[in-house]
Amino acid sequence: MPGPVFGVRKDEGLDVRHTPGILTLTNANTTVGYCRYDADGRIEYIFVHPAYRRQGHAKRMLQRVRECTGGVLKLEPPVSPLGAKLLRYCGGSDCM
Repeated sequence: MPGPVFGVRKDEGLDVRHTPGILTLTNANTTVGYCRYDADGRIEYIFVHPAYRRQGHAKRMLQRVRECTGGVLKLEPPVSPLGAKLLRYCGGSDCM
C-alpha cells in the first residue's frame, strides 16, 4: 500500500487539507469537516458542520484516516450521540 499523501487537493468540490494527524474539509465559505487522529488510528476528534451532515463527509474522512493509518479505527471517549452512530462504520462497539 502506498504511503499517505499529504497536502491540499479537491474532492467533490471541497478542498481537502491533509497533514499528519489532521484532515480538514473546506469550501469557499466554511470548514465543512475536521478530523484529528494519531498514527494508531485513534480518532481524537471528528466534526462535520451541521449544514453538511448526512452527506457522507464523516465516512469519507474516516476512510482516508483508515488508508493513512492502515488499521482499525478507534473513537476516543467521550463519544457524542452522533459519534456513536459512526461506531457501526468503524467497527462496531469494539471501535472504542
